[in-house]
Amino acid sequence: MSLQHELQTPISPFQSFQSNPKFTINFTSNINFSSPNYLKPRWASFISQIQPPKIPATNTTAWRRAKTRRSNQRNQPSLDEIDVAFCETKIHEYCKVGRTKEAARALQILEESGAVPDVKAYNVLIHGYCKDRNVDEALRLLDRMKVAPDVVTYNKLLKVLCNSKKLDKALEVFDQMKVAPDKVTYTTLLKGLCDSGKLDKALDLLDQMKVAPDVVTYNKLLKVLCDSKKLDKALEVFDQMKVAPDVVTYSTLLKGLCDSGKPDKALELFDQMKVAPDMVTYNTLLKGLCDSGKLDKALDLLDQMKVAPDVVTYNKLLKVLCDSKKLDKALEVFDQMKVAPDVVTYSTLLKGLCDSGKLDKALEMFNRMKVVPNKVTYSIVIDGLSKAGKTEQGHEFLAVMKDKGLKPDIVTYTSLVTGLAREGNLDEAINLLEGFKNLGITPDRITFSSILSGLCKTRQTDRAIDFLGYMISEGWKLDEEVYEILINGITTEGLAKDARRLLKELDARGLVRRTWAKRVLQGIP
Repeated sequence: MSLQHELQTPISPFQSFQSNPKFTINFTSNINFSSPNYLKPRWASFISQIQPPKIPATNTTAWRRAKTRRSNQRNQPSLDEIDVAFCETKIHEYCKVGRTKEAARALQILEESGAVPDVKAYNVLIHGYCKDRNVDEALRLLDRMKVAPDVVTYNKLLKVLCNSKKLDKALEVFDQMKVAPDKVTYTTLLKGLCDSGKLDKALDLLDQMKVAPDVVTYNKLLKVLCDSKKLDKALEVFDQMKVAPDVVTYSTLLKGLCDSGKPDKALELFDQMKVAPDMVTYNTLLKGLCDSGKLDKALDLLDQMKVAPDVVTYNKLLKVLCDSKKLDKALEVFDQMKVAPDVVTYSTLLKGLCDSGKLDKALEMFNRMKVVPNKVTYSIVIDGLSKAGKTEQGHEFLAVMKDKGLKPDIVTYTSLVTGLAREGNLDEAINLLEGFKNLGITPDRITFSSILSGLCKTRQTDRAIDFLGYMISEGWKLDEEVYEILINGITTEGLAKDARRLLKELDARGLVRRTWAKRVLQGIP
Protein backbone atom coordinates (compact mmCIF):
# COMPACT_ATOMS: atom_id res chain seq x y z
CA MET A 1 0.00 0.00 0.00
CA SER A 2 1.42 3.41 -0.98
CA LEU A 3 1.84 6.30 1.42
CA GLN A 4 -0.82 8.34 -0.39
CA HIS A 5 -3.31 5.47 -0.08
CA GLU A 6 -2.54 4.94 3.61
CA LEU A 7 -2.97 8.64 4.38
CA GLN A 8 -6.37 8.62 2.65
CA THR A 9 -7.67 5.56 4.52
CA PRO A 10 -10.19 6.62 7.24
CA ILE A 11 -9.42 5.52 10.78
CA SER A 12 -12.04 4.79 13.41
CA PRO A 13 -12.64 7.83 15.64
CA PHE A 14 -12.20 5.56 18.63
CA GLN A 15 -8.66 4.61 17.52
CA SER A 16 -5.58 6.72 18.16
CA PHE A 17 -3.56 7.30 15.00
CA GLN A 18 -0.35 6.72 16.94
CA SER A 19 -1.35 3.24 18.08
CA ASN A 20 -2.81 2.12 14.76
CA PRO A 21 -0.76 -0.99 13.77
CA LYS A 22 -1.61 -0.42 10.11
CA PHE A 23 -0.18 3.07 9.98
CA THR A 24 3.34 2.89 8.54
CA ILE A 25 5.30 5.12 6.19
CA ASN A 26 6.81 3.33 3.22
CA PHE A 27 9.80 5.47 2.22
CA THR A 28 10.45 3.29 -0.81
CA SER A 29 7.20 4.49 -2.44
CA ASN A 30 7.21 6.87 -5.37
CA ILE A 31 6.75 10.04 -3.27
CA ASN A 32 7.36 13.62 -4.26
CA PHE A 33 9.71 15.14 -1.69
CA SER A 34 10.13 18.43 -3.54
CA SER A 35 7.77 20.44 -1.33
CA PRO A 36 9.55 21.81 1.77
CA ASN A 37 6.23 21.71 3.63
CA TYR A 38 5.41 18.19 2.54
CA LEU A 39 5.39 16.41 5.87
CA LYS A 40 3.27 18.56 8.20
CA PRO A 41 0.40 19.35 5.78
CA ARG A 42 -0.06 15.68 4.92
CA TRP A 43 -0.05 14.74 8.59
CA ALA A 44 -2.43 17.61 9.37
CA SER A 45 -4.72 16.60 6.52
CA PHE A 46 -4.73 13.03 7.77
CA ILE A 47 -5.50 13.98 11.37
CA SER A 48 -8.29 16.30 10.28
CA GLN A 49 -10.16 13.23 9.03
CA ILE A 50 -10.69 12.16 12.65
CA GLN A 51 -14.16 13.40 13.66
CA PRO A 52 -15.70 13.30 17.16
CA PRO A 53 -17.71 10.12 17.62
CA LYS A 54 -21.49 10.14 17.52
CA ILE A 55 -22.52 8.76 20.92
CA PRO A 56 -26.15 7.87 21.64
CA ALA A 57 -27.39 9.95 24.55
CA THR A 58 -28.65 6.91 26.36
CA ASN A 59 -25.31 5.06 26.21
CA THR A 60 -23.48 6.68 29.13
CA THR A 61 -20.70 4.08 29.28
CA ALA A 62 -19.80 4.43 25.58
CA TRP A 63 -19.87 8.24 25.91
CA ARG A 64 -17.39 8.10 28.81
CA ARG A 65 -15.03 5.82 26.85
CA ALA A 66 -15.12 8.13 23.86
CA LYS A 67 -14.49 11.16 26.06
CA THR A 68 -11.49 9.42 27.63
CA ARG A 69 -10.02 8.55 24.23
CA ARG A 70 -10.48 12.12 22.95
CA SER A 71 -8.65 13.31 26.05
CA ASN A 72 -5.80 10.86 25.33
CA GLN A 73 -5.57 12.16 21.78
CA ARG A 74 -5.20 15.71 23.06
CA ASN A 75 -2.27 14.52 25.25
CA GLN A 76 -0.34 13.09 22.27
CA PRO A 77 3.02 14.73 21.39
CA SER A 78 3.04 17.63 18.97
CA LEU A 79 3.38 17.07 15.23
CA ASP A 80 7.02 18.29 15.21
CA GLU A 81 7.94 15.83 17.96
CA ILE A 82 6.29 12.93 16.13
CA ASP A 83 7.99 13.87 12.84
CA VAL A 84 11.52 13.91 14.29
CA ALA A 85 11.19 10.80 16.45
CA PHE A 86 9.55 8.76 13.72
CA CYS A 87 12.01 9.70 10.99
CA GLU A 88 15.07 9.25 13.19
CA THR A 89 13.81 5.77 14.07
CA LYS A 90 13.43 5.01 10.38
CA ILE A 91 16.98 6.24 9.69
CA HIS A 92 18.30 3.86 12.30
CA GLU A 93 16.22 0.92 11.04
CA TYR A 94 17.21 1.41 7.41
CA CYS A 95 20.91 1.80 8.19
CA LYS A 96 20.81 -1.31 10.33
CA VAL A 97 19.88 -3.40 7.27
CA GLY A 98 22.17 -1.52 4.86
CA ARG A 99 19.46 0.56 3.14
CA THR A 100 21.29 3.88 3.32
CA LYS A 101 19.43 5.31 0.32
CA GLU A 102 16.08 5.10 2.13
CA ALA A 103 17.70 6.40 5.33
CA ALA A 104 19.00 9.43 3.42
CA ARG A 105 15.49 10.10 2.10
CA ALA A 106 14.12 9.99 5.65
CA LEU A 107 16.74 12.53 6.73
CA GLN A 108 15.81 14.68 3.75
CA ILE A 109 12.19 14.72 4.91
CA LEU A 110 13.25 16.03 8.28
CA GLU A 111 15.55 18.70 6.86
CA GLU A 112 12.99 19.95 4.31
CA SER A 113 10.18 20.05 6.88
CA GLY A 114 12.07 22.63 8.87
CA ALA A 115 12.76 20.27 11.77
CA VAL A 116 16.35 20.05 13.02
CA PRO A 117 17.59 16.45 13.20
CA ASP A 118 19.62 15.39 16.19
CA VAL A 119 23.35 14.80 15.69
CA LYS A 120 22.71 11.12 16.44
CA ALA A 121 20.62 10.86 13.27
CA TYR A 122 23.55 12.15 11.22
CA ASN A 123 25.93 9.81 13.04
CA VAL A 124 23.73 6.81 12.30
CA LEU A 125 23.63 7.63 8.58
CA ILE A 126 27.37 8.35 8.46
CA HIS A 127 27.98 5.03 10.17
CA GLY A 128 25.73 3.38 7.58
CA TYR A 129 27.74 4.92 4.76
CA CYS A 130 30.95 3.81 6.42
CA LYS A 131 29.69 0.23 6.74
CA ASP A 132 28.95 0.29 3.00
CA ARG A 133 32.46 1.70 2.32
CA ASN A 134 30.76 4.74 0.79
CA VAL A 135 33.29 7.15 2.25
CA ASP A 136 32.69 9.94 -0.25
CA GLU A 137 28.98 10.14 0.63
CA ALA A 138 29.82 10.12 4.33
CA LEU A 139 32.21 13.06 3.82
CA ARG A 140 29.59 14.98 1.83
CA LEU A 141 27.08 14.46 4.63
CA LEU A 142 29.63 15.75 7.14
CA ASP A 143 30.03 18.95 5.11
CA ARG A 144 26.28 19.68 4.96
CA MET A 145 25.27 18.75 8.51
CA LYS A 146 22.76 21.24 9.96
CA VAL A 147 24.07 20.62 13.49
CA ALA A 148 27.60 20.60 14.81
CA PRO A 149 29.23 17.16 14.51
CA ASP A 150 30.42 15.57 17.72
CA VAL A 151 33.47 13.41 18.39
CA VAL A 152 31.51 10.25 17.52
CA THR A 153 30.90 11.64 14.04
CA TYR A 154 34.61 12.14 13.44
CA ASN A 155 35.61 8.83 14.99
CA LYS A 156 33.35 6.88 12.64
CA LEU A 157 34.79 8.67 9.62
CA LEU A 158 38.40 8.34 10.74
CA LYS A 159 37.98 4.62 11.32
CA VAL A 160 36.69 3.89 7.82
CA LEU A 161 39.27 6.21 6.24
CA CYS A 162 42.10 4.45 8.09
CA ASN A 163 40.73 1.01 7.23
CA SER A 164 40.56 2.10 3.59
CA LYS A 165 44.21 3.25 3.71
CA LYS A 166 43.15 6.85 2.99
CA LEU A 167 45.48 8.24 5.60
CA ASP A 168 46.02 11.63 3.99
CA LYS A 169 42.27 12.27 3.98
CA ALA A 170 42.02 10.99 7.55
CA LEU A 171 44.68 13.47 8.66
CA GLU A 172 42.86 16.23 6.78
CA VAL A 173 39.59 15.41 8.57
CA PHE A 174 41.46 15.23 11.87
CA ASP A 175 42.98 18.68 11.35
CA GLN A 176 39.53 20.14 10.57
CA MET A 177 37.83 18.69 13.65
CA LYS A 178 35.53 21.21 15.37
CA VAL A 179 35.52 19.33 18.66
CA ALA A 180 38.30 18.06 20.89
CA PRO A 181 39.49 14.57 19.90
CA ASP A 182 39.18 11.85 22.50
CA LYS A 183 41.15 8.68 23.20
CA VAL A 184 39.26 6.74 20.52
CA THR A 185 40.16 9.39 17.94
CA TYR A 186 43.86 9.19 18.67
CA THR A 187 43.89 5.40 18.92
CA THR A 188 42.11 5.04 15.57
CA LEU A 189 44.45 7.43 13.80
CA LEU A 190 47.59 6.02 15.41
CA LYS A 191 46.62 2.49 14.43
CA GLY A 192 45.96 3.58 10.86
CA LEU A 193 49.29 5.40 10.63
CA CYS A 194 51.15 2.41 12.08
CA ASP A 195 49.43 -0.07 9.75
CA SER A 196 50.38 2.11 6.79
CA GLY A 197 54.00 2.37 7.88
CA LYS A 198 53.79 6.12 8.53
CA LEU A 199 55.82 5.88 11.71
CA ASP A 200 57.12 9.44 11.71
CA LYS A 201 53.61 10.87 11.55
CA ALA A 202 52.47 8.41 14.21
CA LEU A 203 55.24 9.56 16.53
CA ASP A 204 54.41 13.22 15.84
CA LEU A 205 50.77 12.52 16.66
CA LEU A 206 51.81 10.76 19.87
CA ASP A 207 53.66 13.91 20.95
CA GLN A 208 50.63 16.10 20.13
CA MET A 209 48.10 13.99 22.02
CA LYS A 210 46.16 16.04 24.56
CA VAL A 211 44.80 12.96 26.28
CA ALA A 212 46.87 10.12 27.70
CA PRO A 213 47.09 7.20 25.23
CA ASP A 214 45.91 3.84 26.49
CA VAL A 215 48.16 0.82 26.67
CA VAL A 216 46.63 -0.67 23.51
CA THR A 217 47.74 2.38 21.54
CA TYR A 218 51.25 2.12 22.92
CA ASN A 219 51.43 -1.61 22.21
CA LYS A 220 50.42 -1.07 18.59
CA LEU A 221 53.07 1.58 18.10
CA LEU A 222 55.77 -0.46 19.85
CA LYS A 223 55.04 -3.50 17.69
CA VAL A 224 55.37 -1.53 14.47
CA LEU A 225 58.58 0.08 15.68
CA CYS A 226 60.06 -3.31 16.61
CA ASP A 227 58.96 -4.88 13.33
CA SER A 228 60.63 -1.98 11.52
CA LYS A 229 63.89 -2.62 13.41
CA LYS A 230 63.62 0.78 15.14
CA LEU A 231 64.36 -0.74 18.49
CA ASP A 232 66.00 2.30 20.07
CA LYS A 233 62.94 4.42 19.32
CA ALA A 234 60.69 1.66 20.68
CA LEU A 235 62.62 1.63 23.97
CA GLU A 236 62.45 5.42 24.09
CA VAL A 237 58.66 5.35 23.68
CA PHE A 238 58.48 2.61 26.32
CA ASP A 239 60.43 4.74 28.81
CA GLN A 240 58.05 7.69 28.21
CA MET A 241 54.81 5.74 28.56
CA LYS A 242 52.17 7.62 30.55
CA VAL A 243 50.29 4.46 31.49
CA ALA A 244 51.41 1.24 33.10
CA PRO A 245 52.72 -1.33 30.60
CA ASP A 246 50.98 -4.69 30.45
CA VAL A 247 52.23 -8.15 29.56
CA VAL A 248 51.70 -7.47 25.83
CA THR A 249 53.98 -4.43 26.08
CA TYR A 250 56.80 -6.49 27.57
CA SER A 251 56.31 -9.42 25.21
CA THR A 252 56.46 -7.06 22.23
CA LEU A 253 59.71 -5.49 23.37
CA LEU A 254 61.22 -8.87 24.28
CA LYS A 255 60.52 -10.14 20.79
CA GLY A 256 62.07 -7.02 19.30
CA LEU A 257 65.20 -7.43 21.40
CA CYS A 258 65.53 -11.14 20.62
CA ASP A 259 64.95 -10.61 16.91
CA SER A 260 67.68 -7.96 16.96
CA GLY A 261 70.16 -10.38 18.49
CA LYS A 262 70.07 -8.82 21.96
CA PRO A 263 69.03 -11.72 24.22
CA ASP A 264 71.01 -10.38 27.21
CA LYS A 265 69.11 -7.08 27.01
CA ALA A 266 65.90 -9.09 26.73
CA LEU A 267 66.75 -11.02 29.90
CA GLU A 268 67.46 -7.74 31.68
CA LEU A 269 64.06 -6.38 30.67
CA PHE A 270 62.42 -9.67 31.66
CA ASP A 271 63.88 -9.37 35.17
CA GLN A 272 62.45 -5.83 35.43
CA MET A 273 58.89 -6.81 34.46
CA LYS A 274 56.26 -5.31 36.73
CA VAL A 275 53.55 -7.72 35.61
CA ALA A 276 53.43 -11.51 35.61
CA PRO A 277 54.77 -13.02 32.37
CA ASP A 278 52.45 -15.25 30.39
CA MET A 279 53.06 -18.12 27.99
CA VAL A 280 53.76 -15.76 25.07
CA THR A 281 56.40 -13.98 27.12
CA TYR A 282 58.20 -17.20 28.00
CA ASN A 283 57.96 -18.60 24.48
CA THR A 284 59.34 -15.39 23.03
CA LEU A 285 62.29 -15.29 25.38
CA LEU A 286 63.02 -19.01 25.11
CA LYS A 287 63.03 -18.81 21.33
CA GLY A 288 65.40 -15.83 21.42
CA LEU A 289 67.79 -17.59 23.80
CA CYS A 290 67.72 -20.77 21.71
CA ASP A 291 68.29 -18.92 18.45
CA SER A 292 71.29 -17.13 19.93
CA GLY A 293 72.77 -20.39 21.21
CA LYS A 294 72.32 -19.52 24.90
CA LEU A 295 71.00 -22.97 25.78
CA ASP A 296 72.07 -22.89 29.42
CA LYS A 297 70.10 -19.72 30.03
CA ALA A 298 67.16 -21.19 28.12
CA LEU A 299 67.18 -24.26 30.36
CA ASP A 300 67.44 -22.07 33.45
CA LEU A 301 64.44 -20.09 32.25
CA LEU A 302 62.53 -23.32 31.66
CA ASP A 303 63.12 -24.30 35.29
CA GLN A 304 61.98 -20.86 36.51
CA MET A 305 58.75 -20.73 34.52
CA LYS A 306 55.80 -19.97 36.77
CA VAL A 307 53.32 -21.18 34.19
CA ALA A 308 53.28 -24.61 32.61
CA PRO A 309 55.17 -24.53 29.29
CA ASP A 310 53.19 -25.47 26.23
CA VAL A 311 54.28 -28.03 23.67
CA VAL A 312 55.49 -25.30 21.28
CA THR A 313 57.99 -24.13 23.88
CA TYR A 314 59.29 -27.64 24.42
CA ASN A 315 59.54 -28.36 20.69
CA LYS A 316 61.61 -25.24 20.10
CA LEU A 317 64.00 -26.10 22.89
CA LEU A 318 64.27 -29.76 21.84
CA LYS A 319 65.09 -28.79 18.25
CA VAL A 320 67.90 -26.48 19.31
CA LEU A 321 69.30 -29.12 21.68
CA CYS A 322 69.23 -31.77 18.93
CA ASP A 323 70.78 -29.41 16.37
CA SER A 324 73.52 -28.67 18.91
CA LYS A 325 74.20 -32.40 19.33
CA LYS A 326 73.09 -32.23 22.98
CA LEU A 327 70.91 -35.26 22.58
CA ASP A 328 71.17 -36.53 26.16
CA LYS A 329 69.89 -33.20 27.46
CA ALA A 330 67.12 -33.24 24.88
CA LEU A 331 65.97 -36.66 26.06
CA GLU A 332 66.13 -35.47 29.66
CA VAL A 333 63.91 -32.49 28.86
CA PHE A 334 61.57 -34.82 26.97
CA ASP A 335 61.22 -37.12 29.97
CA GLN A 336 60.37 -34.12 32.20
CA MET A 337 57.74 -32.60 29.92
CA LYS A 338 54.68 -31.39 31.82
CA VAL A 339 52.45 -31.54 28.75
CA ALA A 340 51.70 -34.32 26.29
CA PRO A 341 54.19 -34.44 23.38
CA ASP A 342 52.81 -34.06 19.88
CA VAL A 343 53.98 -35.47 16.55
CA VAL A 344 56.43 -32.56 16.13
CA THR A 345 58.05 -33.46 19.45
CA TYR A 346 58.62 -37.07 18.37
CA SER A 347 59.74 -36.12 14.88
CA THR A 348 62.31 -33.70 16.32
CA LEU A 349 63.78 -36.32 18.66
CA LEU A 350 63.72 -39.05 16.01
CA LYS A 351 65.72 -36.85 13.65
CA GLY A 352 68.19 -36.07 16.40
CA LEU A 353 68.63 -39.76 17.20
CA CYS A 354 69.00 -40.76 13.52
CA ASP A 355 71.49 -37.97 12.81
CA SER A 356 73.52 -39.10 15.84
CA GLY A 357 73.63 -42.68 14.57
CA LYS A 358 71.38 -43.97 17.38
CA LEU A 359 69.06 -45.78 15.01
CA ASP A 360 68.03 -48.52 17.43
CA LYS A 361 66.92 -45.97 20.00
CA ALA A 362 65.07 -44.07 17.27
CA LEU A 363 63.16 -47.19 16.24
CA GLU A 364 62.37 -47.92 19.88
CA MET A 365 60.93 -44.42 20.32
CA PHE A 366 58.98 -44.73 17.06
CA ASN A 367 57.35 -47.95 18.26
CA ARG A 368 56.23 -46.39 21.56
CA MET A 369 54.90 -43.13 20.13
CA LYS A 370 51.69 -42.01 21.83
CA VAL A 371 50.53 -40.06 18.79
CA VAL A 372 49.93 -41.11 15.20
CA PRO A 373 53.08 -40.59 13.08
CA ASN A 374 52.70 -38.44 9.99
CA LYS A 375 54.49 -38.29 6.65
CA VAL A 376 57.39 -36.33 8.11
CA THR A 377 57.89 -38.86 10.90
CA TYR A 378 58.07 -41.79 8.46
CA SER A 379 60.39 -39.88 6.14
CA ILE A 380 62.79 -39.18 9.02
CA VAL A 381 62.97 -42.87 9.95
CA ILE A 382 63.34 -43.96 6.31
CA ASP A 383 66.17 -41.46 5.84
CA GLY A 384 67.85 -42.70 9.01
CA LEU A 385 67.62 -46.31 7.83
CA SER A 386 68.97 -45.40 4.37
CA LYS A 387 71.95 -43.55 5.85
CA ALA A 388 72.67 -46.54 8.09
CA GLY A 389 72.82 -48.89 5.09
CA LYS A 390 69.43 -50.45 5.88
CA THR A 391 67.63 -49.37 2.74
CA GLU A 392 65.71 -52.63 2.55
CA GLN A 393 64.17 -51.94 5.95
CA GLY A 394 63.48 -48.43 4.72
CA HIS A 395 61.38 -49.93 1.89
CA GLU A 396 59.41 -51.84 4.53
CA PHE A 397 58.60 -48.58 6.32
CA LEU A 398 57.63 -47.09 2.95
CA ALA A 399 55.11 -49.90 2.46
CA VAL A 400 53.66 -49.36 5.95
CA MET A 401 53.47 -45.65 5.26
CA LYS A 402 51.41 -46.26 2.12
CA ASP A 403 49.15 -48.73 3.95
CA LYS A 404 48.40 -46.00 6.49
CA GLY A 405 47.15 -43.77 3.67
CA LEU A 406 50.16 -41.43 3.78
CA LYS A 407 51.57 -40.29 0.44
CA PRO A 408 55.40 -40.27 0.26
CA ASP A 409 56.98 -37.16 -1.29
CA ILE A 410 60.27 -36.30 -2.98
CA VAL A 411 62.06 -36.21 0.40
CA THR A 412 61.01 -39.78 1.19
CA TYR A 413 61.97 -41.22 -2.20
CA THR A 414 65.23 -39.27 -2.42
CA SER A 415 66.30 -40.81 0.89
CA LEU A 416 65.79 -44.27 -0.62
CA VAL A 417 67.53 -43.38 -3.91
CA THR A 418 70.48 -41.93 -2.02
CA GLY A 419 70.66 -44.98 0.22
CA LEU A 420 70.62 -47.37 -2.74
CA ALA A 421 73.30 -45.37 -4.56
CA ARG A 422 75.43 -45.27 -1.41
CA GLU A 423 75.14 -49.04 -1.05
CA GLY A 424 76.13 -49.54 -4.70
CA ASN A 425 72.67 -50.67 -5.84
CA LEU A 426 72.74 -48.20 -8.71
CA ASP A 427 70.51 -50.13 -11.09
CA GLU A 428 67.81 -50.29 -8.43
CA ALA A 429 68.32 -46.60 -7.66
CA ILE A 430 67.95 -45.66 -11.35
CA ASN A 431 64.85 -47.85 -11.68
CA LEU A 432 63.31 -46.14 -8.68
CA LEU A 433 64.16 -42.75 -10.21
CA GLU A 434 62.53 -43.70 -13.51
CA GLY A 435 59.37 -44.56 -11.61
CA PHE A 436 59.06 -41.03 -10.27
CA LYS A 437 57.06 -39.92 -13.29
CA ASN A 438 54.38 -42.53 -12.66
CA LEU A 439 54.18 -41.35 -9.05
CA GLY A 440 53.81 -37.72 -10.09
CA ILE A 441 57.08 -36.76 -8.37
CA THR A 442 59.73 -34.49 -9.85
CA PRO A 443 63.30 -35.43 -8.84
CA ASP A 444 65.48 -32.69 -7.39
CA ARG A 445 69.19 -31.93 -7.57
CA ILE A 446 69.97 -34.16 -4.58
CA THR A 447 68.32 -37.14 -6.30
CA PHE A 448 70.36 -36.74 -9.49
CA SER A 449 73.61 -35.92 -7.67
CA SER A 450 73.39 -39.02 -5.48
CA ILE A 451 73.14 -41.35 -8.51
CA LEU A 452 75.84 -39.47 -10.43
CA SER A 453 78.15 -39.64 -7.42
CA GLY A 454 77.47 -43.37 -7.03
CA LEU A 455 78.32 -44.04 -10.68
CA CYS A 456 81.57 -42.10 -10.44
CA LYS A 457 82.63 -43.74 -7.19
CA THR A 458 82.12 -47.19 -8.72
CA ARG A 459 84.26 -46.18 -11.75
CA GLN A 460 81.33 -46.16 -14.13
CA THR A 461 82.27 -42.85 -15.76
CA ASP A 462 80.78 -43.76 -19.14
CA ARG A 463 77.40 -44.37 -17.52
CA ALA A 464 77.85 -41.15 -15.54
CA ILE A 465 78.27 -39.18 -18.77
CA ASP A 466 75.19 -40.85 -20.21
CA PHE A 467 73.34 -39.99 -17.02
CA LEU A 468 74.35 -36.34 -17.48
CA GLY A 469 72.73 -36.45 -20.88
CA TYR A 470 69.58 -37.82 -19.27
CA MET A 471 69.64 -34.95 -16.75
CA ILE A 472 69.89 -32.39 -19.55
CA SER A 473 67.02 -34.04 -21.44
CA GLU A 474 64.91 -33.70 -18.29
CA GLY A 475 65.51 -29.96 -18.32
CA TRP A 476 68.14 -29.77 -15.60
CA LYS A 477 70.83 -27.12 -15.85
CA LEU A 478 74.19 -28.57 -14.81
CA ASP A 479 76.05 -26.62 -12.16
CA GLU A 480 79.55 -26.61 -10.68
CA GLU A 481 78.68 -29.25 -8.10
CA VAL A 482 77.64 -31.71 -10.82
CA TYR A 483 80.73 -30.97 -12.91
CA GLU A 484 82.98 -31.48 -9.88
CA ILE A 485 81.44 -34.91 -9.23
CA LEU A 486 82.17 -35.94 -12.84
CA ILE A 487 85.73 -34.55 -12.83
CA ASN A 488 86.50 -36.35 -9.57
CA GLY A 489 85.11 -39.57 -11.06
CA ILE A 490 87.25 -39.25 -14.18
CA THR A 491 90.28 -38.57 -12.01
CA THR A 492 89.51 -41.62 -9.83
CA GLU A 493 89.67 -43.82 -12.93
CA GLY A 494 93.20 -42.58 -13.58
CA LEU A 495 92.23 -40.28 -16.41
CA ALA A 496 93.70 -37.09 -14.94
CA LYS A 497 94.64 -35.76 -18.37
CA ASP A 498 91.03 -36.07 -19.56
CA ALA A 499 89.84 -34.43 -16.34
CA ARG A 500 92.11 -31.40 -16.95
CA ARG A 501 90.96 -31.14 -20.57
CA LEU A 502 87.30 -31.21 -19.48
CA LEU A 503 87.93 -28.59 -16.84
CA LYS A 504 89.65 -26.21 -19.29
CA GLU A 505 86.82 -26.67 -21.79
CA LEU A 506 84.24 -25.77 -19.13
CA ASP A 507 86.29 -22.73 -18.19
CA ALA A 508 86.71 -21.63 -21.81
CA ARG A 509 82.97 -21.81 -22.43
CA GLY A 510 82.20 -19.81 -19.33
CA LEU A 511 80.17 -22.61 -17.77
CA VAL A 512 82.04 -22.36 -14.46
CA ARG A 513 83.74 -19.65 -12.48
CA ARG A 514 87.47 -19.12 -13.00
CA THR A 515 88.12 -19.30 -9.23
CA TRP A 516 86.23 -22.58 -9.02
CA ALA A 517 88.18 -24.05 -11.95
CA LYS A 518 91.51 -23.14 -10.33
CA ARG A 519 90.48 -24.76 -7.06
CA VAL A 520 89.36 -28.01 -8.72
CA LEU A 521 92.48 -28.08 -10.90
CA GLN A 522 94.67 -28.06 -7.79
CA GLY A 523 93.00 -31.30 -6.68
CA ILE A 524 93.88 -33.16 -9.88
CA PRO A 525 97.24 -34.97 -9.55
